[in-house]
Amino acid sequence: MLKKSKVTVIAILISLILATTPALLLAQGQIQTSHSQQIVTLTEKAAQQVQNLIGQINADEDLLTQIEAFSLTSAFDENVALFSDGLSNLEAAKAALANSEYEESVDFAVKALSVFREVYSAIHVILETTGLQNGDLIENQGLLEAITRDLQRINPLREILPDGTPKEILDLLDDSEELLNEARTLLFDGDVTVARSAFLEAKKGISEVYHYLKEQAEESNTWRLNNYCQGVQERIRERFRYGQNQGVDFTSVLQYYGYQTESQFMEALQTRIQTAQGEPDFKIAIQDCEAFSQMVQQMEQSLNQEIGRYQAQNGPGGSDNSGNGSVGGGSGHGSGNGGGQ
Repeated sequence: MLKKSKVTVIAILISLILATTPALLLAQGQIQTSHSQQIVTLTEKAAQQVQNLIGQINADEDLLTQIEAFSLTSAFDENVALFSDGLSNLEAAKAALANSEYEESVDFAVKALSVFREVYSAIHVILETTGLQNGDLIENQGLLEAITRDLQRINPLREILPDGTPKEILDLLDDSEELLNEARTLLFDGDVTVARSAFLEAKKGISEVYHYLKEQAEESNTWRLNNYCQGVQERIRERFRYGQNQGVDFTSVLQYYGYQTESQFMEALQTRIQTAQGEPDFKIAIQDCEAFSQMVQQMEQSLNQEIGRYQAQNGPGGSDNSGNGSVGGGSGHGSGNGGGQ
């Protein structure tokens, strides 16, 4: 019979995908290529997960027999048909995207996501009625969020570690990152127990790295933290500067994240940096660094996407004062986590 962990992961993915559908894009009236593509890609992933669920049920004769015993076969078939309607909306979204009809593409994608959520919910009720419980959904979603948070801690820790850090500490950080990625994959595959074990092992490694940093001289830690903060600020300033030299208008990007101007964004970043620098507990300071680092990574990715969109339409222009001619230059990051602060 279909494992309940295989079902709970569908709910996790659907809820996360729907949560990342950016209503602000519609409000701004300027839906950009990259954002439309992201929404369509997320919708495709949701479709694949629901398709997998339907396929797993159809492949389980015992479960199909149980569904029939509860007189729910017609209800299941109706939801399969409804899923096909969602797929039609997804195909329409992809066609609109290919024709540069970005607003229409997002409209169709959001309709498809709504259908997929409805189908998932209905099939979930059917499975519960036939005896498959789904009580660990909240716990599993919390595990996914915890894995994501710890993954976001890796890069700030790696950049703050001093020169001469023992290889075993660096290896611990690399191993922890690998374990966290493995845990996330296992969770989406429905192997919740193994995913939790990998996550806890990664947590142990990260804790040892924190312990190593705590043992370093406080003055040295403060110096490294300040250097890290300066580097983050300079990196995002370079992206703004490069784009402006190319003639790119970042107004819509800034407004998407809730800012009116570049100065307003930089002031908000400076406030977060000052909070981190003024924190006496170095571990909490690191966590503050993680927060503003994620904020900068999201903005940096959106700026790069807007630069790429502009150059695709107009060709490269202006001069790059930084000496960096690549759109992705000046950044070693680029997580795809969505917007908002």
